Amino acid sequence: MKLLFLVASLMLLVLTQSVAADGHTTIELPAETYSVKGKLLNLELSDTGGTVTVSGKAGKYGMVYLTYNMKLNPSSTSQGSFTGKGMAIDDDGKRVAAVRNGMWKREGTSFTMHSLDDLSDGSQNLCKSVLDIASGEFEMTFYPM
Repeated sequence: MKLLFLVASLMLLVLTQSVAADGHTTIELPAETYSVKGKLLNLELSDTGGTVTVSGKAGKYGMVYLTYNMKLNPSSTSQGSFTGKGMAIDDDGKRVAAVRNGMWKREGTSFTMHSLDDLSDGSQNLCKSVLDIASGEFEMTFYPM
């Protein structure tokens, strides 16, 4: 019986290694990141989720406004997906827009959102945002792709 268990364990280990080494490239996060700290502007609830709007200052982009059109996962009250838009206006009045798609998860009063953003200036970013609805504090880190 011990021999059968050992053989099965070794086969599982070999199978796991072949799945991990199947020739697919890995996703690597770029070392370059940018952060935005801001505040919750608005929260509207619906039967299927809600819309969250936040704003903050984002370096070269200036003032940034972001929406999260959040949809509940039908099997969970603490996670789901979202679509959204972003708009930035710098000090010279230059506007950059973004289309946003991702998923969210809630732990207590903190929402974490992961998104892929496609900006009108040609940039694409992987983003992680954290919003605490109790304090209204918002922080987003984006990784240029």
